[in-house]
Amino acid sequence: MKIYIVGPVGSEKSTLGRRLSAVTGIPCTHLDSLVYQEDPSDPWGNTKRPEAERVALFQAVLSQDNYVMEDTGRACFEAGMRRADHILLLDPPPIVRRKRILLRWIKQRLGIEPCGYRPCLAILKAIFRCSRNYDTGADGAKDRIAQFQDKVTVLRNARDIEAYLTGLPVPDHTQKPVIGR
Repeated sequence: MKIYIVGPVGSEKSTLGRRLSAVTGIPCTHLDSLVYQEDPSDPWGNTKRPEAERVALFQAVLSQDNYVMEDTGRACFEAGMRRADHILLLDPPPIVRRKRILLRWIKQRLGIEPCGYRPCLAILKAIFRCSRNYDTGADGAKDRIAQFQDKVTVLRNARDIEAYLTGLPVPDHTQKPVIGR
């Protein structure tokens, strides 16, 4: 099973990725970790990986028989959507996302929640700008997702997510593997 979770900042992609991973046993790849690496010397706390390294890491994920990956729908990861069996578009209302973004930033500032960057005011502004760019279509994510409508499931709230998770087939780890297949 190949699942690509996509949505704007604050849509809880990472949370759903962790839940899907727990249900299916398939590790979740947070594609931000392929783009950025920790860098304590950088004012933001991270730096972009060289493109060749990011591409190699992404190709390694794509080569797996099963994956769960999550991202905001960046163009450099479009192949993940193309190869996915299912695309889950998390699309809660903008006001809900803004509240989540602010709450997460506060928790990160207080050290309650870990993050891969320094939660400064400039980061908060950048995150809100990314959210606005999704809403207006300026980031192109909606257009990229629209190419794959036949395999997109839109989840707008907790009820939608629970209904989706309830319908997932639970893997049977008691079956013995069939050799030669």
